[in-house]
Amino acid sequence: MTEKNKIHQGNVIDTIDGIDVIECTVCGFKHVNPLPSQEELETLYKKEYYSLDKPQYLKDSEEDQEWWEMTYRQYFHLFDKHLKKEAPSLFEIGSGPGFFLKVGKEHGWDVLGIEPSKQAVAFSKQFDVPVIHDFFHEETAKKLGTFDLIFMDTLLEHVPNPSSMIALCSSLLNPGGLLCVISPNDYNPLQKILRNQKNYPPWWIVPRHHLNYFDFTSIQSLFKQHQLQVVESLGTFPMEFFLLCDDNYIENHALGREVHGKRKTLEKLMLANNPKLLESFYQWLGMQGLGRSFVVIAKKPS
Repeated sequence: MTEKNKIHQGNVIDTIDGIDVIECTVCGFKHVNPLPSQEELETLYKKEYYSLDKPQYLKDSEEDQEWWEMTYRQYFHLFDKHLKKEAPSLFEIGSGPGFFLKVGKEHGWDVLGIEPSKQAVAFSKQFDVPVIHDFFHEETAKKLGTFDLIFMDTLLEHVPNPSSMIALCSSLLNPGGLLCVISPNDYNPLQKILRNQKNYPPWWIVPRHHLNYFDFTSIQSLFKQHQLQVVESLGTFPMEFFLLCDDNYIENHALGREVHGKRKTLEKLMLANNPKLLESFYQWLGMQGLGRSFVVIAKKPS
């Protein structure tokens, strides 16, 4: 069955702004129903995302650059563990401000990104990294070569066809190559506690932007469907801890930046002094299904 003629079905688990989120029995993960058209998505991400919907994103990213680069350097430690190759190549889909490409280049990798937002592409030019200004789809993929690593950070929740996206990525991976997906870990146990015990609404549902709602189980199942073997599974810092302590940063950008700053301070100290301990903690979170996002790395058969 192709994506175009899929008939999505499953129980409605939430409705936000008149849009249902279903536990889709066809796809094997939660997503909005109905899904937006490709034209609607192109308007959002080429013209509106950074100017109307996320006007603070690039400014906040610039403030967070040091922390992002420390975080990405830790990810490259994981990639190196599973990919023994001189001068490997990587492709980032949705390269945003370009920090990951910058770190990859400094790490000795051959890097390439693709990004639909002209504001983000312009921002990334300062790092002298190659970025294609376009959407990633079958036609753009035909113009690319193959890669040792494909990286998607907070992208898979935005696309209307995650299974097709994973298949297309797999087709561009060299044998033994890695696919790394970072995405929000939604409907997780801490969110359920906040919802059931403290009457929080399902704040993680943003149907205009986030079409899909994955957790560790559903993303690993999706990888398995495409014959990709999961080799690393980590949670990121569980921001829900702050909500459990009554620091309600939802819809409060200033408080959100404040608690995010505390998270950054913790991680910077850990990465500077005992990075293995932080890695082990985040691996443990992954085993419990916890973490605000998941970091899952899968390997294509050699």
